[in-house]
Amino acid sequence: MKFKQLQVLKKRAYRAFADGNRLDVPDQDAAHLDSINLAFVGDAYYALTLRKRLVETGIPHVQVLHTLAAEFVSAKAQAYVYRRIHDGLTDEEKAVCQRARNAYTLAPKSATVAEYHDSTALEALVGYLVMAGRQERLDTVMGQVYEETKAYCNEKHGGME
Repeated sequence: MKFKQLQVLKKRAYRAFADGNRLDVPDQDAAHLDSINLAFVGDAYYALTLRKRLVETGIPHVQVLHTLAAEFVSAKAQAYVYRRIHDGLTDEEKAVCQRARNAYTLAPKSATVAEYHDSTALEALVGYLVMAGRQERLDTVMGQVYEETKAYCNEKHGGME
């Protein structure tokens, strides 16, 4: 998208949001929303859920909370979790993940391209479940995410005193 087109779209988006309206674009079911948009929503939900779990552990210092949260929502940790839960996903969920893995994105220097694609797939899955209103399944998946994040923590930091 060219700069001028982006500016026009941004102006329309501000107006639609301020007025509480939807942009004049075709409505889509959650499974067919843009994969990167699903990952955008999934990233926020994922981070909030893990931050809540961290606070519930009773960690008294925000710097420690932030350090752990940053690690646990990193592409490396999310890729680890994705690879551990992938086989238990439904065919529809796997299709959402595959579309997200194939979406064009630039990987950060902190992760491999494969890790970044897998983390994007996991975020898109979470975003899909949020946007589809599938709360029960979302709770189940986030429970699995929590368990696998604990396994990641044990693998990376187990035995630290």
